[in-house]
Amino acid sequence: MDIRKWLVSSTSARPSSDLECTTITLPFQPAPPIQSDITETPAGSNSETGANGAEAEFSNLQAVDDLGIDQPNQVKLKQYPARMFGGKKRAFVSSWYINRDWLEYSVKADSAFCFCCRKFNVGTSRVDAFVNAGYRNWKNANETDRGFHKHQTSKEHLSSYAMWKERERRVSSGKEISTLLNADQLQKNRYYVSSIIDVIGFLVENQLPLRGKLDAFDNMSEGGSGLFLSLLDYTIKKDPLLADAVKTLPRNATYTCHDIQNEIISLLSEVVTEAIVKEVGDSYYTLKVDGTRDPTGCENISIVIRFVNESESYEVAERLLTVATAEMGDARTLTDTILAELNKAGLNPSKILSQVYDGASLMSGKIGGVQKLLQEKLNKNIPYVHCLNHQLHLVVVHAMSAEAAVMDFFNVCNALYKYCKKPTIAVHYKGERLKRLLEQRWTGHLATVSVILNNFEEITSLLTEIDSVRAHGPELRMEAVGLLREISTPSFLFIANLVHEVLALLDPPNKLLQREDTDLWTGLSIVTSAKVCMQKLRCDEGFTKVWEKATAAANALPKSTTPKRRRTGNKNMDDYLVEETTGQREDDVETELKRLYYSTVDSVVGEMDQRFSEQNSHLYRALAVLDPESDLFLDPETVKCIMDLTQSPICYAEFEVAKNFLRSQKESKTEGDNWTTKLILSKYHKALQTMPSVLTAFKHALTFGASTAMCENSFSSLRNVFSDHRRSMLHKRKAQLVQLAFERDLTRKCTTEWKDTVLRRFNVRTRRLQLF
Repeated sequence: MDIRKWLVSSTSARPSSDLECTTITLPFQPAPPIQSDITETPAGSNSETGANGAEAEFSNLQAVDDLGIDQPNQVKLKQYPARMFGGKKRAFVSSWYINRDWLEYSVKADSAFCFCCRKFNVGTSRVDAFVNAGYRNWKNANETDRGFHKHQTSKEHLSSYAMWKERERRVSSGKEISTLLNADQLQKNRYYVSSIIDVIGFLVENQLPLRGKLDAFDNMSEGGSGLFLSLLDYTIKKDPLLADAVKTLPRNATYTCHDIQNEIISLLSEVVTEAIVKEVGDSYYTLKVDGTRDPTGCENISIVIRFVNESESYEVAERLLTVATAEMGDARTLTDTILAELNKAGLNPSKILSQVYDGASLMSGKIGGVQKLLQEKLNKNIPYVHCLNHQLHLVVVHAMSAEAAVMDFFNVCNALYKYCKKPTIAVHYKGERLKRLLEQRWTGHLATVSVILNNFEEITSLLTEIDSVRAHGPELRMEAVGLLREISTPSFLFIANLVHEVLALLDPPNKLLQREDTDLWTGLSIVTSAKVCMQKLRCDEGFTKVWEKATAAANALPKSTTPKRRRTGNKNMDDYLVEETTGQREDDVETELKRLYYSTVDSVVGEMDQRFSEQNSHLYRALAVLDPESDLFLDPETVKCIMDLTQSPICYAEFEVAKNFLRSQKESKTEGDNWTTKLILSKYHKALQTMPSVLTAFKHALTFGASTAMCENSFSSLRNVFSDHRRSMLHKRKAQLVQLAFERDLTRKCTTEWKDTVLRRFNVRTRRLQLF
């Protein structure tokens, strides 16, 4: 019988022992316990299910890496970890390995596993703790009808054990399936599936749709095949090796259907999430959460993790862990959802150092908000930081809405944007395109004002031209006359220059807070600097500067652009000699604008004083002394409040040594480096490893986040993925696509250096085509 036909027919019915022994990866993901409320397994509890919390403790754990790959890992320790069972401590015993060659022990999970069942179980519904979570009920381990004996005599174990021994016999005799099957065919199979993964990876990282109405190559001529099939077909035509591999494929294993696409997307997201968790490691992290509703009304909760990546020179990193959804929008449901997603990914919630949300009461409430409920559930103090970007936005919104004249100014800007956007007007406009005003993003206001000031001559020329040409129709001409009259007044130009001065000072903090490496101390420092500059505007020189700019721009306007209105005398005054008319003088206009100037500046400064109150907190002072420019640099008493958050010990001698060492390093440098906490941790982390308490303090300082900008950035990917023509996908697929598109650097690694991992897992889940 042809071995290839036998392989296809047999693996479609059940997995071959040789296939399993070379491709199966760990079907579970255990890690150290991550829930503080887990109870010990009481005496008499069920050994297979781990009642009263034993199974739940490991249901969402990260994969252990100390189990056997080709043979059982029978670890022998002088002393194994002990647990309480019925008031007595019990532990694993190395003598249990005798006559149990299938038994293995994981030190990380402190649990026993069955090697053959892990590697060769055929996917039956009945799999026990020896496969999934690990067995640890040491009290009942040697019971006749429980523990090892019960597992060893089960039908599933006997079948897996037989397959394991059959595989060993094949290896010893050189008759493995991988050697019986043509090695060249295996290479072709891997190359074909690898190309499919490359195509899907390219599409998802560029936020492009995959599917069309068809799934098979045979129907591509009918149209509607989608980008996936089209790009794969193009690749086959351009790659002779891939074209040759396609010719040898079974017709039932082309792997082009939507189910396979979903499987690969799920695998890529799984690998990316595991990579993020591995990057975090044992580090403490900041939790950032923000939410938005998509067009279908589903609430999407973006969960971002900020941490110090110790594997890459202690650089700060922010990663999108997932985009979750909640059935209800109350604070308790959101808190449970966040904790569930952290546990599902394998992150320890007790490692949360701080939390950053917007200022909505649902998130920031001190009594029933998410930030309070999270602290109660984890029974620890987790400082809440109100997103500095949101606070900066509220400063602008409230300050600018305090004066009706400023609000009228922006209404005129909005009307001017809409007018210039009309097709019949846009063709005549030669200047820079006006920006749209968005209430939720005040940076659009700065862009709009900048365009108006830089292109004021082009705008006035356009409106004058429209007014003088009757072919444009009366409505457009009347609107042009009204807009021209509004923007030509000195008050409009004055407010434009004033708003530009104020928003330009707030723009650097906004840009800095958009960066993922900006920590809380740096963010607050730049905001403080902006406030100081704002206070300097409150002087007569500042007003005079703005006033002169406005009057110079008004005087530069052509006389034809100044609205003309024929003056008529009052007939009641015909019999009188009029020496002076009443009305508003230029001096009165200047006085009113001066009042508006000081009022606006005072409103901005007052809002910044009120909202950025973290500067007066003990947390801010602790972060300040970790700045090398501080006079109290590395004062251990001040830093203590940060160390207490993680119950980290503080060594006063280490702080003293580190202070002298870093200051000497700073004085010896002549290149003028800007000494910051980030620079210290990046350059001197190896030296600081000998002073662990100081190293911990620096890591914590950089871990504190300043804004939820990364969460909001992920919503841009959400809009691109969940477009008008892609509304049929389920939330799981939507969340995976958003993560893969947002974390595109990790997605690319899945198609390069992590390709073998993806292929092996794909081979385990899809058994029709042999890859290994």
